[in-house]
Amino acid sequence: MNEFPVPLPPLAEQHRIVAKVDELMALCDQLETQLADTAADSRRLLEAVLHQALLPAEQAA
Repeated sequence: MNEFPVPLPPLAEQHRIVAKVDELMALCDQLETQLADTAADSRRLLEAVLHQALLPAEQAA
């Protein structure tokens, strides 16, 4: 493995890359949270609609 040189970007570029990856990971975490919230809202809405639709006719009026 030591026989094959692995080129690395300059240290400043490495720091820029890490900062960008951190920024994108934070965005992914935020999107994941929003997706979970949206899924929970969708489940609650579906439950409410089904509950209302399945009520006996005399209770719905």
